[in-house]
Amino acid sequence: MVKNHSNRNKDLTTLFIGLLLLILLNFIASFAFERFDLTTEKRYSLAKASKDLARNLDDIVYVKVYLEGDFPASYKKLRDETQEMLDEFRAYANDNLDYEFINPAESGDEKITNEIYQQLFKQGLRPTDLSEKTTDGYSNKLIWPGAIFFYKGKEIPVQLLKSTIGGSAETMVNNSIEGLEYEIANAIYNLTTEEKPKIAFIEGHGELNKHEVASISTLLAEFYTIDRLALNEELHSLTERTIIDTTKSFVVKPKYNAIVIAKPSERFSEKDKFIIDQYIMYGGKVIWLIDPVFASMDSLQNSDVTMAIPLDLNLDDQLFTYGVRINTNLIQDLQSAPVPVVTGNIGNQPKTELFPWYFFPLLTPANSHPIVNNLNMVKGEFTSTIDTINKKDIHKTGLLKSSQYTKISSAPTRVSLSILRYEPDQKQFNKGHQIAAVLLEGTFESVFKNRVPPQISASNEIAFKEKSVLNSMVVIADGDIAKNAVNKKTNEFMALGIDRYTKQQYGNADFLLNVVNYLCDENGLMSVRAKKFKIRMLDQTVVKAEKFKWQLINTVLPVGLIIVFGFAHYLDRKKKYTKM
Repeated sequence: MVKNHSNRNKDLTTLFIGLLLLILLNFIASFAFERFDLTTEKRYSLAKASKDLARNLDDIVYVKVYLEGDFPASYKKLRDETQEMLDEFRAYANDNLDYEFINPAESGDEKITNEIYQQLFKQGLRPTDLSEKTTDGYSNKLIWPGAIFFYKGKEIPVQLLKSTIGGSAETMVNNSIEGLEYEIANAIYNLTTEEKPKIAFIEGHGELNKHEVASISTLLAEFYTIDRLALNEELHSLTERTIIDTTKSFVVKPKYNAIVIAKPSERFSEKDKFIIDQYIMYGGKVIWLIDPVFASMDSLQNSDVTMAIPLDLNLDDQLFTYGVRINTNLIQDLQSAPVPVVTGNIGNQPKTELFPWYFFPLLTPANSHPIVNNLNMVKGEFTSTIDTINKKDIHKTGLLKSSQYTKISSAPTRVSLSILRYEPDQKQFNKGHQIAAVLLEGTFESVFKNRVPPQISASNEIAFKEKSVLNSMVVIADGDIAKNAVNKKTNEFMALGIDRYTKQQYGNADFLLNVVNYLCDENGLMSVRAKKFKIRMLDQTVVKAEKFKWQLINTVLPVGLIIVFGFAHYLDRKKKYTKM
């Protein structure tokens, strides 16, 4: 009896100590918040920039996610990963982030469902068609793999599924999962930023007009203030100067976070070059979309042959000083977008077929840099190559490249549709991958160093600067990457990157958005796009060969183990109680 009482006291003491430790741990945890990520790739560890965004929320961000319903397992994986990523943000947001998952087809009423679909389309989401062939024909199913973020009366649509030409559903879903943190963080950043950064499209040198860049301008306008600006050789067009009374010197600041020079066709004056140069020296970012060769499909509408002629834009020395040379040549690539060609007549109607047009290369990411990580193919039109120049203070990163089956034609050269009549000789397409877009980062030297007269170099108001602050720019050897198709009669435009003949969506818009976001990124958010998750897919050959074996292991073995355990337990009890 005494022994039982002693055991009881001991148990109560252990219970009391355990409860005390539990209370103490919860008390400590209320002051020391920490989350542990045990995955190999740290896929649930948010970047510092993402954590800061979540912590600094001063009102609720509400997210409606339309990834709910009956769809394949790969899309359910994207749904689950999206929920887990939102949970991770919510853990740092101090109750200022909430979400719900919605099935837009839940009502079952076709009319109501179509109305919801139309509303989602107007809000900026795009559906994915999961049509499948069945014994009765085709089953049509649309899913809306996207979300809409709401904050203080504002909203932003986010497409969660990133398409990849030629990619399997599993690959696209994995790429989309890799980009989830960035997409969520970027949406929060753009919703909560009160003063939008400013972007200017430069005019006055034959650049693409407002209708030809309407698509990318519209997309950028969600996150940036967009202007169109003619330099007109005015010193103050890109920078503002404030005089300091005590020293009579001037403080120079860029007016714009970045400028876009989109496919100029006329020479830049030295004064305009000087204005751009000094804008760069004081920290302004530039996106150069340059065609060094003039070639146009319009010229081929009435003739099978046209000439591609070098353009003199008077920019070669400036770009060379910054670290690149755009070559006066054209890329021909077997991996290319198609164009329609008349191949005969059916009755009195011309018969047209689509053929790959080697002068329209489909450019792919040159590496996994945040600008191009998991990017869809970018459609080029009469694209040229870029060489980098050895500059010790400039770091160069290739962004877009042609395929390994590339041919180079130096301008002037003939461009003829007749090449489509013959099977291409692959031996001629042997120049390998060619770089068509480059990121330059570092301190740039002014192209006007040792070239300006003393009255300019010594002027307080001009405040000539020979070397830039730490800066960056992107040079693209194809102005048409930013050009959308336009109806010349109505000025209606197609979305950038959509092929007018195949309706295929290319990655032009995403690429340019990423470029601008990277150059204007002040909080390190773009580094999140570099995340890579290893896709762990089953070897289908092994699965097919060993399918029956693993079915047996997973069905018979567990049942067999339970039976063996039960029989052993029965024998043990029988032996034990037989002795008694």
